[in-house]
Amino acid sequence: MVLSVIEPAALWLFALAIPLLWFMWLGRADLRRRLGRVRMLALVVVRLALLAALVLALAGLQVGRPVQATATVFLIDASDSVAPAQRAAALAYIEQALATADPDDRMAVIVFGARAAVERVAEPPRPLTRLDSLVIASRTNIEDAIQLGLAILPGTMHQRLVLLSDGGENEGDALVAARLAAARGVPIEVVPLLAERGPDALITALIAPTTASVEQTIPLTVQIDSEVTGPATVQLIVDGQLAAEEPVELATGLNQITLNSPAGAPGFRQFEARLIAPFDAQPANNRAVAFTFVSGPPRVLLITVDPERAAALAAAWRATGIDVTVQAPIQISANPLDLRAFDAVALVDTPAEAVSTALQRALTAYVRDLGGGLLVVGGTQSFGAGGWRRSLLEPILPVALDPPLREERPDLALVLVIDRSGSMSELVDGRRTQLDLAREAVYQASRGLSRRDQIAIIAFDSFADTLLPLQPLPDLFTIEDALSRLVAGGGTNIRSGVVLAAETIAQANARIRHMILLTDGISETDYADLVADLRAQGVTVSTVAIGLDTDPALEQAAQIGGGRYYLVQRAGALPQIFLEETVRIANRDLIEEPFVPALALPSPWLRDLGPLPPLRGRNAADHRSLARALLVADDGAPLLATAQVGLGRVLAWTSDLSGRWAAAWLTWPEFPRFAANLVAETLPLSGGERLSLVASVIANRAEIDLIALDERGLPLELGEIRSRVSGLAINFELVFTQVAPGRYRAITTIDQAGAYLVQVSALDRAGQPLGSATAGFAVSYSPEYGRFAANPGLLADIAALTGGRVDPPPTALFTPTTRAVYDVWPVTIPLLWLALILLPLDIALRRLFVPLPEFTAVPVKRPARRVAAPDLPAPPASPPPPKPAATLSDEERIAALLAAKRRRQRKEQ
Repeated sequence: MVLSVIEPAALWLFALAIPLLWFMWLGRADLRRRLGRVRMLALVVVRLALLAALVLALAGLQVGRPVQATATVFLIDASDSVAPAQRAAALAYIEQALATADPDDRMAVIVFGARAAVERVAEPPRPLTRLDSLVIASRTNIEDAIQLGLAILPGTMHQRLVLLSDGGENEGDALVAARLAAARGVPIEVVPLLAERGPDALITALIAPTTASVEQTIPLTVQIDSEVTGPATVQLIVDGQLAAEEPVELATGLNQITLNSPAGAPGFRQFEARLIAPFDAQPANNRAVAFTFVSGPPRVLLITVDPERAAALAAAWRATGIDVTVQAPIQISANPLDLRAFDAVALVDTPAEAVSTALQRALTAYVRDLGGGLLVVGGTQSFGAGGWRRSLLEPILPVALDPPLREERPDLALVLVIDRSGSMSELVDGRRTQLDLAREAVYQASRGLSRRDQIAIIAFDSFADTLLPLQPLPDLFTIEDALSRLVAGGGTNIRSGVVLAAETIAQANARIRHMILLTDGISETDYADLVADLRAQGVTVSTVAIGLDTDPALEQAAQIGGGRYYLVQRAGALPQIFLEETVRIANRDLIEEPFVPALALPSPWLRDLGPLPPLRGRNAADHRSLARALLVADDGAPLLATAQVGLGRVLAWTSDLSGRWAAAWLTWPEFPRFAANLVAETLPLSGGERLSLVASVIANRAEIDLIALDERGLPLELGEIRSRVSGLAINFELVFTQVAPGRYRAITTIDQAGAYLVQVSALDRAGQPLGSATAGFAVSYSPEYGRFAANPGLLADIAALTGGRVDPPPTALFTPTTRAVYDVWPVTIPLLWLALILLPLDIALRRLFVPLPEFTAVPVKRPARRVAAPDLPAPPASPPPPKPAATLSDEERIAALLAAKRRRQRKEQ
């Protein structure tokens, strides 16, 4: 048993014992006289014990008992460089060690690869037959395993780590963790897991030029290191597609094979070389990657539902050398990585209904995350007129689609009267019914409304019901909830629906009140008089007939109601008709008035074009705070506006580029130049010499440095950095941290081999864009699969540094270490209780006096002798006996005490 203290400095308080003894024994003579020698000695002992208890409690006295139990943590390497047979041997080795463990011992198991995982926490020894933890096996991180092993070791036992590995560390620093174990006195025993290797051929490098032009052929050099001679095949994969396959005869040592690949389209080109060799024992190291930037004319993807509306724009671009691909929305992949093959995407007079939600989401990611450019061209089916309000693409547009309220732009109250009779359940395209299309039509009509408009939905069959009461335009969920109650069934009583619609629209306080009636059948009752009454009240009525077997009175009702009649033979066109009718009635989104554009900002490329031709119409739009208007209409509304969105840029042209509004522009000599500048405006701003990127890769750790300089070449402080790393299957953001003036660094770990593109755009402190920079880097296979994956020398260094052994016998893994270990029990609380008990005893010795019983002598009377005595003088009279103390007065008692005091003083002298 040993004693120890936590705070040794507190033991200096024992020095108080010397002045305490002197004060009590020599300085308090009166107390010593009053208490007596025995009681005074007892008081000194009690006070010394009380002082000792308090001082030892403050010092944190501990009592230690020797411990013989051992805690052993086994660190098992589960990386790919360790063969399954070696891991089986490691489990057998552990089983032998467990056979010698005592019940008081503890064992734990950690499995590690790129990271460490706890397979078993410290517990009594029990058999280990398999490993269930899953770790990334493409790396070996011994440091992480040692640190985790130290963290789970019990503290009151002999401690030992057992490392079972081939020592092939390729991530972390095991020696750093070993020094930490040595500082804690924990030995690390190492058990090498070394296996026999078969013949190996590996690709050591794939060399490609950093830049190339579209016309040239890119030379690629594959370096192969082979241990044997034999036939093999080299495959070349370009942007994920197999491009070439060449048989080769490998010689022992270094082989160089040259492959050629066409540069292809401009952009970031990714190359991968793969080796297939029948004799190869390690196929994981038979690949390497590289990249090349291919420069050339910009590539533009032009999206339109009507190629005729975009024909003039496409011709102008081709005349200036721009590569244009024209496709319908349905032909385009909804994968943003596929869109990255184009420098810009142009959306020309295309309604939102034609662009799927997935494609809208892909276009947003293409701009914001991948740095692509987006050009949105107006027309009768674009912007608000195309139903782009509340779409996924609307938030990134540089113009607002709800123009400000003006007197000539009245509010609208719209009541939709929908037939829900049984005939509306008929299929129109094998999967959708007429009622499904009616729901879509209502939804499209709502996208033609602004927030200040009102809408109501009424459904009828034999009777009419209100699905959505008249109210300001609600959110999408409210409209969908109302449409979910639109269920087919019953007859066709159009009059009931018109009656309820008339009652509803009478409540509206809008400048324009309009009703759209949709049906596919013949009404059981007449309703023309109701439509005439509505028209007299200023309400217009339009009718939509589905199919050929509809009520002939519908066309007459539209004429009476001052609206339009639509005969829909192709039910799929129904949603677009509802949108167009809503836009026509609202008379808000299309402004067909001639005007001449005016410069809003002194953009050089626009100023150099000279006088601009007139336009005959445009889409209504308003300014957005984060956008810049380059051209404006006669009322100040934006005509050409641009905005930075994430890494990319978006440009909006709110007129069309066809013969309807821009006929004068199509014959303008500068139109091709203007069209080419539209594309240039969507491309990322070049950072020039102000922004530069440097990327370096060590194993799977990529380090990207961004350097920012001003016009004088001095370091520039950045306000905001937007960045993105993208590969064939990876797309994520980077976080840059300033490491020096004008230098910013981002570090990331990528475990998947491939070529990666880094795109960065930056703003200065004032929020002005500085441009963008691009760089690439390649991550090849992990060193885990290299020729020199094992490192037994590292294992020996770890053992030597911590006092462990190399390949110790399993029977010695649960024996106590040479370091003495004690199970420590703090005694602070018992000492405080002792001090608490001694305190009343101290008080009792000083204050409590127990009186002793008094003894009085009793005189013995003797009989007198009869002897004649001579006459003698009479003896003097004896003083009277003292009175009992109980009969003395206060004055007499005080006088007696004073007399006793004087007698005592004379005696002491």
